[in-house]
Amino acid sequence: MARRSSNVHRPAELLGKVLKTHGLEHGFKRGKVLALWPEIAGEMLAQMSEAAALEEGVLLVYVPDSAAAFHLKFQREEFLKRYEKRLPGAVSDIRFREKRFARKGTGKVQAAPLPPLSPEEESRLRALADKTTDELKAAVYRAARAVLQRQKLSPHPPCMICGSPEPENPCKSCQRLLEDPAVKREAGRLTRKPLHPRLEGEPLQAAKYLAQMRLEAQLRELLPQVVKEPDLVAVLQDTARRYLQLRSGQSEVRPYLHLLPETLRQFLKEL
Repeated sequence: MARRSSNVHRPAELLGKVLKTHGLEHGFKRGKVLALWPEIAGEMLAQMSEAAALEEGVLLVYVPDSAAAFHLKFQREEFLKRYEKRLPGAVSDIRFREKRFARKGTGKVQAAPLPPLSPEEESRLRALADKTTDELKAAVYRAARAVLQRQKLSPHPPCMICGSPEPENPCKSCQRLLEDPAVKREAGRLTRKPLHPRLEGEPLQAAKYLAQMRLEAQLRELLPQVVKEPDLVAVLQDTARRYLQLRSGQSEVRPYLHLLPETLRQFLKEL
């Protein structure tokens, strides 16, 4: 019997790779953990609780009062075992916090309706799904759509790197990622060659964030020097070109001049 090629992957593996490549892995993992809570807690306990957030492996669960929190804490270890069986390594601890939330007539937690996506967002998701195989298109579209909708539902703005809504921006996970030596090296490369990344997924997004900050700082420093020394305008143009290539992912940057501050545009007519 012929062995299967090592290049053949299960749909779930391919889906995970696609989401990781496009920086959606963190949000998708978070969404799976939150969506699984009713099953982990069981029907009765799910009626008195609501999984709200996942940060650094710690799951935050809202409960209506201290009595519910006390009751659930006794079963924390069992919940963690169930999560480990379903999503290995995803949840390391569970914390319960009191908060009032609406309930349906049945007594179950009432989930807020997911917000609609704009035509531009829908178009971007379709384009992402079209990059995958036919058997994965629908799954990639649904998963990415759910991630974006949950991000928009959060009261916190999306993290500038991973897109997950968190109180801090960048979120704590991405702050640690920014300190990774490999990410810092990639950021240095991207300031010079923005169209030739070597990383992928969230490490790449973190490197792009660092590179963008560095190029913006260079542009701020160069602008007053160009005013005094017009011969430096070529250096300013080259820096702005690399900055726009990093932002757009395109070699031709004229259509993206609007991403530059107005004060810079007047110096870059020949870009």
